[in-house]
Amino acid sequence: MQQAWNRYAFIRFVLFMSLGIVTGTFLPDMYEIIVLIFSVMVVLYLSSQFFRGYQFPAFQSVSFALLAFLICFSFGYLNAFWKSEKHDEKHLLKVNTNEIEAFEAILINAGKNTEKTHGFKVEVQQIMLEGEWQVYNGNAMMYFQKDSLSEELKYGDQLLVKSRFGELDPPKNPLEFNYKRFLGFDQIYHQQYVTSGKWLKLNEGKGNIIMASSIKTSQYLERIMNEHIQNDRSLAIAKALTLGIKDELDNDLRNAYAAAGAMHVLAVSGLHVGIIFLIVSTFLKKWKNRKRGRIFFAVTNISVLWAYAFITGLSPSVQRAAMMFTFIILAQAMKRQTNIYNTLAASAFVLLSFNPFLLFSVGFQLSYLAVLGIVFFQPKLYGLLQFRFVLWDKIWAITCVSIAAQLATAPLALLYFHQFPTYFFLSNLVVIPAAFFILNSSLLLLIISFWDWAAEWIGLLIDYFIQLINYLVFSLDYLPNSTIDGVFINTPESWLIYIAIFFIALFISEKKLNYLKLTVLSFFLMSSSICWRQYENFQEKKLIVYDTGKHHALAIRNGFSQYLKVEEELAQDKSKLRFHVYPSQLQAGIADFHPDRFEPDNQIELFEDFHGLKFAIWQDKRIVHWHQELEEDLTLKESIDLDLLIISNNALQKSEKLLEFFSPKKIVIDASNSYYNIQNFKAKFEEENLDYYIVPEEGAFEWKL
Repeated sequence: MQQAWNRYAFIRFVLFMSLGIVTGTFLPDMYEIIVLIFSVMVVLYLSSQFFRGYQFPAFQSVSFALLAFLICFSFGYLNAFWKSEKHDEKHLLKVNTNEIEAFEAILINAGKNTEKTHGFKVEVQQIMLEGEWQVYNGNAMMYFQKDSLSEELKYGDQLLVKSRFGELDPPKNPLEFNYKRFLGFDQIYHQQYVTSGKWLKLNEGKGNIIMASSIKTSQYLERIMNEHIQNDRSLAIAKALTLGIKDELDNDLRNAYAAAGAMHVLAVSGLHVGIIFLIVSTFLKKWKNRKRGRIFFAVTNISVLWAYAFITGLSPSVQRAAMMFTFIILAQAMKRQTNIYNTLAASAFVLLSFNPFLLFSVGFQLSYLAVLGIVFFQPKLYGLLQFRFVLWDKIWAITCVSIAAQLATAPLALLYFHQFPTYFFLSNLVVIPAAFFILNSSLLLLIISFWDWAAEWIGLLIDYFIQLINYLVFSLDYLPNSTIDGVFINTPESWLIYIAIFFIALFISEKKLNYLKLTVLSFFLMSSSICWRQYENFQEKKLIVYDTGKHHALAIRNGFSQYLKVEEELAQDKSKLRFHVYPSQLQAGIADFHPDRFEPDNQIELFEDFHGLKFAIWQDKRIVHWHQELEEDLTLKESIDLDLLIISNNALQKSEKLLEFFSPKKIVIDASNSYYNIQNFKAKFEEENLDYYIVPEEGAFEWKL
């Protein structure tokens, strides 16, 4: 048993290093203590090697293990602290960015085009403060106004920009996606929009030469595909699947593939690198088991995998997958007495050593979970049925792969994306073989692009084939209950599901009933957590004024019943509804709201309209929504006592009118008001000692009763 457990050494190392990374990321104040612990543990571990095997071997075994794990934990903590650039005294976070007059920066990624901007990640070299250049560093997102000059920007360009930075804002609505934290894991804490004429190119070719060559190669191959594939959607999928370029995928296409459980096909990652690995392994099969041929097999396979990563612009997802397969190939070539789980853990250990913040990447998490699920569950599922015909056997094999990967990634997908594709096993029967064909044919197109006649026909074949696949994927969306949508679980609940899956795996391996009991216990705790949350939701009475940018959005909630009022323009913008409003609706268990199906006219009106003022009495509270300008001659006999006054759409032009009409206990100014009006009335409210809340500045207003 001890020998078997020793085979999983890297799994334990990665586990403790990951705990250290999490601690180092969220509790950086423990740095001095961890440095001391790390130093002491290393000294103790090295010293203890001189006494190994003398006496008390059991005690020594436990103590060595404890020391090793503490070292891994400390290493993870310190690595996360050291790799976090914000701790540098010369980081942009240490200065008031509003005082920056200009800065020099280098473009450090390939960029992303939108309808109105060219977006780049930049590395700041120095900034101008009070007319003097000072060395400060940090990464930021820069969005350049589209014009003929910005279209020429590329990786490695050095720019002089006359602008300041804006620090990224935290989420402003309940449970909204934390974009600030997401970019923070990529060492980005600032962003800025730069208009035409506010920047100047100083130099070019300042980036990493390998990355620059990779991006140029990817862009060259992209132009070849643009030339030979005519249909926009076919071209978008071919480029996403082959080169990892996802900018041109429209929302309908993304939603259809996501609903079908086939989104992994549109992101170059483990599946695509695995296909390349399979192709090369098939061609070099006769070398694999030869004593000297194993080295040739390994070197060739690894070289081809990294060459593919190179032509995709060395995107992080492809680098992760290439590293994973590199470790698998090396383990096979060296004939080491190891196992796939330890090999995968070793690759994760190396990746996290270079970039500890990969641990928080959804792509990293899903990639390793999917592979672990396939490695463990697929053989066991595949062995349940046997088919004599090759075709049925292949269909069953692909189905088992789909089920295994879905089982391992479903809890995380529910946590992040709140949906589950019910026909994933059908879609993967189509998209996995299709991905194999599209990737191979696209690579062939790129290789023989100099032969115009052949390239034209291959491009046409790819075009029509992808259109057929798109038709099949979109057809799945019309099947009944094609997607279980609107599922909400929190992080502890997702962990409880994974704990249950872990015990299921142990039960399958060890055949011990206690593991099955622990599985039931895990599901019971998860169910109890969900029931308790739903009970709290049922008891809750809350009013929310959302921060949606420039529009009004109001929710009044009583248990699972809700009145939701949003402006017509916002109601048509499904992506904004999904981003700003939908998360809090999911958490509250509001089953009758979905961004794609929401119609404001279907709401039961809670307010009574009176000359542009909307009155409501809710839970014995008087609420007025002032949403449009009043008639000049409108007067009231006396001011009305209010519990809450909500002002929208710049409806209040003269502050005297407010005090003439109302005596509010609380005033809320929402995001649909202009910045100029907000600043004017803030001064007046403070002068009158009124209790007010500014949604654009403070985030969504939540009022619980």
